[in-house]
Amino acid sequence: MPGEIENMARSMMSSPQGMKIIKGLDKYNALMNTEGGRQLIAMLAGSGSDALRSAAQATLPVTKDPGRALLQNLLSTKEGAALAAKVIEVMGI
Repeated sequence: MPGEIENMARSMMSSPQGMKIIKGLDKYNALMNTEGGRQLIAMLAGSGSDALRSAAQATLPVTKDPGRALLQNLLSTKEGAALAAKVIEVMGI
């Protein structure tokens, strides 16, 4: 079984889609090694994860457009807004 999984992984990673994934991971890794990326990781390790968790829990009963509700709840807190701002800064979007 491990041989099959390795072969599937090699096959996937040698495909054009696999190369996109690798390039994306390389990009995110480079971003996380910047000062802003380290600050983002620190925020997530601190109260930022609490803000994300609270926002996610608040959207559980919402059936219509949970992504929008999650983002709205996240941005309604000081910590969540700071976290979102740091993600935008680090990602350059």
